[in-house]
Amino acid sequence: MSKAYPMGKALELMRQNWPEAVSVETELFLSMNRFAEILDQNCTKELEVYGLTNGAFEVLVALRGRPEPWEMSPSDLYRALLMTSGGMTKILKQLEADGLVTRIDHDTDKRSKIVRLTEAGKATVEKAMDSVMAGDRRVIYQNLTKEEVQSLRDTLLNVVVKLGV
Repeated sequence: MSKAYPMGKALELMRQNWPEAVSVETELFLSMNRFAEILDQNCTKELEVYGLTNGAFEVLVALRGRPEPWEMSPSDLYRALLMTSGGMTKILKQLEADGLVTRIDHDTDKRSKIVRLTEAGKATVEKAMDSVMAGDRRVIYQNLTKEEVQSLRDTLLNVVVKLGV
């Protein structure tokens, strides 16, 4: 895999070769996309220790964020995480094989099983979250002040709340 151009170089090349495509919105999109890629790469690296993929981690985080006994239906999970049902099924099978989730009968729908976080899954996701958060802090605070981080957080949170996503 080739390494991406630094953002400044990519934007400079666009300004020189396609100036009408460069706008505040383009710069915002490209910057947010690159920042998300950096945090995603950090997450991937941190999760290797736990044998988790980013998708599996997202499932465990979604379950851990629910009230005890930390459970959801598979369809609620894939809708919450914007995954396909096939992708979710693959992740759930692996998490179940690893003993991190269990599938239990649904109270009202006998065709469906509820996904429940196990104690091992809870311990794993909590340790993994600590590692991911520490990695994110290293990436973020090496480059931004606390005030810049708070401002960025406030702005992005404001946007997604207004968009309803």
